[in-house]
Amino acid sequence: MSRKKVVYIAGPITGVEKYWEPFETAADELQAEGFIPLTPTWLPPGLTNAQYMRTCLPMIDSADAVLFLPGWDDSKGARLEWLYCDYIGKPNCMTINYLKEVLADD
Repeated sequence: MSRKKVVYIAGPITGVEKYWEPFETAADELQAEGFIPLTPTWLPPGLTNAQYMRTCLPMIDSADAVLFLPGWDDSKGARLEWLYCDYIGKPNCMTINYLKEVLADD
């Protein structure tokens, strides 16, 4: 039996009204495709942005790939996550269909 792939979801949060909705939609879609989603929106409120990033980078390390939601490039935190993925060679995608292709090769 093969292990389910873990996918971290990255996207804009700070300053976005109902920021959690696209993350929850993506998490539901990932679960329906057989992936285990990780999302920063499940973290407790009240941390500083730096504390969130110190928590999210290990989540990225634990993931097999990262899914970037629309608008990620307008987010300082998501841009940092993108750079981190690039630095460590973590596969990352903009769509679940492409993500499935990337992870199928693993």
